[in-house]
Amino acid sequence: MTPKLKTFLERGFSTILLLSILGGAVAWNHPTGYGVLICLLCNLTTWEWFCMLKGKVANRLLVLMGGIIYPWLLFLLPDGGIKQLNFAFGALVVYCIAAFLCNLFGMDYRQKNAAEALSATGSSILAFIYPVWLFSLSLIFIHSEHSIGLMLWLILFTKMSDIWAYVSGVLLGGRFISRRFSPVVSPKKTWEGIIGSFILTMTAGYFLLPLCCPDATTGSNLLVEYFYIAPILFILSVAGDLAGSLIKRGLEVKDSGSLLPGIGGIFDLIDSPAFTVGIFTAIMAIS
Repeated sequence: MTPKLKTFLERGFSTILLLSILGGAVAWNHPTGYGVLICLLCNLTTWEWFCMLKGKVANRLLVLMGGIIYPWLLFLLPDGGIKQLNFAFGALVVYCIAAFLCNLFGMDYRQKNAAEALSATGSSILAFIYPVWLFSLSLIFIHSEHSIGLMLWLILFTKMSDIWAYVSGVLLGGRFISRRFSPVVSPKKTWEGIIGSFILTMTAGYFLLPLCCPDATTGSNLLVEYFYIAPILFILSVAGDLAGSLIKRGLEVKDSGSLLPGIGGIFDLIDSPAFTVGIFTAIMAIS
């Protein structure tokens, strides 16, 4: 068995497993199911960040506490919507201040120099924001059936872009364009993979939208707007995946974890949805 085939089969297994879990939440069709799933994904990626930061200049305990507690508080907050959105931004402000305070005291009482304290502050804030804080914004919409459908579609659309990029890259990568898409950050990404993924994801996303959102009937504003919004979401999904690769390279780790064969860890799973969910939430909040 070739390494590419082995990786493909492992990714296929992990994808089927994840889709089964997501399918279970959809079949249950209750806010509790969606909320618990999102919180658990955030908690697992927080633990992976805690492990990846071992030996690095960072406040690992603050990262762990923030990423474990925050999603559940956001989920359990009664009367969702604007109150959850306000809480989300309030929690971000408090966390950022806490990160600075921890490192200010670290300079005074733990003999950290300014460069170490600043690096620790930045790493601690980044570990909370990306992807936990951004991805958990999807919890704001779990109390609205229409919004739940849109959010499910968004996450599926984002992950399809990853899957189709891999498949297109394996089948066509390097055959027409020799230069890699991201030769330094993610050298395995090819232009053929990105172009193939764009075509396949845009096509599949269009037909998937009415299944997730019954209001998206032929000729509806939602399907018309699809051709304006979907390309932006695709670009964001690629950017989110590259951002995850950048972080892993910076932390000198190959994968965030080993929970998902062929994919890596939960961080590798929700790195790109964090970007699309974050932007989508911002659009819905101001619209």
